[in-house]
Amino acid sequence: MGKTQKQDYERRGGARIPVNARVMLVNGTIGEIMAYTRDVSDSGVFLEIQPVPRLPVGAHIKMHMLDSAMPNIAFNMKVARVIKEGLGLMFIDFEKDGNRYSMDMLKDHFSSNK
Repeated sequence: MGKTQKQDYERRGGARIPVNARVMLVNGTIGEIMAYTRDVSDSGVFLEIQPVPRLPVGAHIKMHMLDSAMPNIAFNMKVARVIKEGLGLMFIDFEKDGNRYSMDMLKDHFSSNK
């Protein structure tokens, strides 16, 4: 791993788990587009997508995980990086049934159901 890659990895702050799942992205600039996850962590997700949408770092976007048990949840995301392979997105919070919740509430829900 090169120095720059190692620095990027260390900034992520969480273990990345390889996951290949379909997602739907929704944004006023790009409309609705499909992508695939490459990896997921507690703080975000990397999406492989071609062509890579022209979104600036810091832009907000909604993401639906179509292959999940609850595809109706809309994750509010922020663009953390844009590279030729795709987008790195950071979780902000999520919406379900018209209500907005913190990511901690989702983590608590799944940890209490174990």
